Amino acid sequence: MHLLKNRRILIGVTGGIAAYKTAQLIRDLRKLGADVRVIVTPFTRSFVGDMTFETLSGNRVSADWSEDPLAHINLARWAEVFLIAPCTVNTLSKIALGIGDTLLTTTVLAYDRTLLIAPAANTVMFRNPAVQENLRKLRERGILIIEPERGLLACEEEGEGRLADPERLKDWILWALHPKPLEGKRILLTCGATREYIDPVRFVSNESSGEMGFSLARVARWMGAQVKVIAGFTTAPEPPETDVVRVKTAEDMRRAVLEEFGNADVVIMNAAVADYRPLRTSDRKIKKGGKLILELEQTPDILAELGRKKKTQILVGFALESEELLKNARKKLKLKNLDMIVANPPEVMGAGHHKGYLITASGFEEFAFESKIESALFIMNRISKLTAS
Repeated sequence: MHLLKNRRILIGVTGGIAAYKTAQLIRDLRKLGADVRVIVTPFTRSFVGDMTFETLSGNRVSADWSEDPLAHINLARWAEVFLIAPCTVNTLSKIALGIGDTLLTTTVLAYDRTLLIAPAANTVMFRNPAVQENLRKLRERGILIIEPERGLLACEEEGEGRLADPERLKDWILWALHPKPLEGKRILLTCGATREYIDPVRFVSNESSGEMGFSLARVARWMGAQVKVIAGFTTAPEPPETDVVRVKTAEDMRRAVLEEFGNADVVIMNAAVADYRPLRTSDRKIKKGGKLILELEQTPDILAELGRKKKTQILVGFALESEELLKNARKKLKLKNLDMIVANPPEVMGAGHHKGYLITASGFEEFAFESKIESALFIMNRISKLTAS
């Protein structure tokens, strides 16, 4: 998977204990095909040596002008996106004041594209009014601040100030580099499996991991959309910087979707909603012994209900069929008044790869990808074209 193939990413690393996390980020970016170069401040080398960054990036580390008197200009021109992580409050404040006393801060002054800053500091230092004022200045200039996380810090204090997780940093880089055809659009997305309870501890469900839905949410955010996810049970990691509302049963999901439906421009129903639920649910754990016969009833058809209610929304459904995949999916597209349906065979559920058909009233496209994030890019690109038509 080469989501960042040949993309030029400049990473600035300042002198803080969190610098070790940046090594993992660089490794991940290289795995995605990126060309990564690193600038360090003099004090960074007290925490992580140049050899670590050079080995992981495949490029020489830049720290001063000894090899190139125009290093700040050349690096600024080269980079498509510039991330400083970790960014100490010292460097953050210099950037806010326009001070260029190191190669890193001077390169910032010469850089006129997307700048991302990921602060890391002791909680009291981060909340200091002077630091907060400098953060405000940076935001007003259009610099994107990747908010630090809460947790146990190196100083043994608990609180805000921990460097954002490398997965979040990587996601922001992907966001910064992606075109924004869905800018201003509101996307409502469901994913994961519902659980229909037999008693307080037993339920009827399925093997959906939620990975496909979460991948769609990530890509939609990269494309500029405002995304809200209503999720059942999932095992896949939640997408960064995304509003995720958790539900359990099909009826829970129905209520949550209907509450948000009127605010959405695009609705993507990827959840594996149970088709049946126990007719009766015990409020106590059923004791073992003899046969247990379950009588089931159908759950509400949320997608069909949305198809009847929709006005200007684009409505996208998913169909998982074990036989006559295209025929059954086309029937569902028409009966449920959908704009698009993604039809998949059963083996994609819970798997890393993804394949199937993307079907609209005008025709279909077959697709197959090694990862669900690649599949999500394909699907969201087609959805963005629907919003533009």
